[in-house]
Amino acid sequence: MQLTAITEENFTDVLNLKLLPEQESFVSSNVKSLAQCWLYRNEGDVFPYALTSQGKVVGFILLETDLKEKTLLIWRLMIGDIYQAQGYGRQALAAIIAEAKKQTHFDKVIADYVIGNNAMKHLLTSFGFQEAGAHPEDHEIIMTYQL
Repeated sequence: MQLTAITEENFTDVLNLKLLPEQESFVSSNVKSLAQCWLYRNEGDVFPYALTSQGKVVGFILLETDLKEKTLLIWRLMIGDIYQAQGYGRQALAAIIAEAKKQTHFDKVIADYVIGNNAMKHLLTSFGFQEAGAHPEDHEIIMTYQL
């Protein structure tokens, strides 16, 4: 699994990724995520990537860094519907954690999931993420992973 820069060559593949209909309330669209990246582009702390395996775009991730808090935030993580249940989410999370461990300026990784998104909850807890709070207004549970 590679975190690949979004380029003119893979941009359409990222936009064409779909979720299963019952998952659409769990993750914002990739179009919205990329628009948010554009809005925050001058901050220098939001990074979108295509998740690729063997040269194929299988998912999308949006990361945010907070060097003051020493955290890497997984703002969005999605695997396209036709690539789900093949281990790509697990591979993506492993790659993110490995990269964060290589960076000496991070102490933890933060992620959240929408209540009801049991697949994401299971993925995070299987890696050792611990519940650390909630965003009740967004129906989200915050999870942290100490590096």
